[in-house]
Amino acid sequence: MFHLYSHPNSTYSQRVLIYFAYRNLHFENTVIALEKLENRKRPFLAVNPYGKVPVLADGDFIVSESQAIIQYLERVHSFSDPLFPNDPKLVAKLYQMMLQTESEFCFPGSTIYFAKRYRPEETWDLKRMKDSSKKIGRHLEILEEILKDQEYLFQNQFGILEILYAPFINTISYLDVKLPEGFEAWMNRVLEKEFVKTVLQKSN
Repeated sequence: MFHLYSHPNSTYSQRVLIYFAYRNLHFENTVIALEKLENRKRPFLAVNPYGKVPVLADGDFIVSESQAIIQYLERVHSFSDPLFPNDPKLVAKLYQMMLQTESEFCFPGSTIYFAKRYRPEETWDLKRMKDSSKKIGRHLEILEEILKDQEYLFQNQFGILEILYAPFINTISYLDVKLPEGFEAWMNRVLEKEFVKTVLQKSN
């Protein structure tokens, strides 16, 4: 039995929870109370010395980081519709897009989101937030071109990219960016998936 250490409000945990729901995989879940700093205490640090969720345990094997967890789960199963192709060029392209999910959207988005959600306005780094917003805007324009002729980002099928983006586009209203029409339609398709809604509705 897979054992997940997570928190319902952690966007990176939500990725893995969405994946489990998408694949209908059984697992045990231990919620790490981030609000009580349980992630910084010895019991959890013995599992992940970096003090971050999510973490997956499969027997004695332990892996952290949402992308690594999902790749591991995908590769230990033989699904008829694998999320990762075999063709090396397609795999390289997909990995490129996965990395860009983080560098061009999630990381700059977190700069804005955490400031607005958790910090007094007088402490905001307005220049950094503005630069982050511009970076995200450029990224959305690139995604808009991809979505011009298809409904999903890679090979026109719901897949790993949608799972990675889902928790972050759920809070996109914080980011002060104009949503291109095609991107917004794609975002709504992703967030309307029942297994996505089930996970994200448990956050607050």
